[in-house]
Amino acid sequence: MKVTIEFNLPEQQEEYENFMNGAKWKYATREFDEYMRGMLKWNTENLDESQLLTVRQIRSMLLNYIEQENLRLHE
Repeated sequence: MKVTIEFNLPEQQEEYENFMNGAKWKYATREFDEYMRGMLKWNTENLDESQLLTVRQIRSMLLNYIEQENLRLHE
């Protein structure tokens, strides 16, 4: 299957850039998730309970937003 996607530039410049940068956004989001996961798994001794709770909450929010949009962060 082939797909052709067209943009009317410069009118649709922002849409074009969003389309072209989708993989970069996924990479950056995945790296941020992995960073938080690592904090929770390996750095618990360096964080107090309040900080751990905050990291858990932020990671949970991130993963919930991803799920709501029917996206897959990890394949």
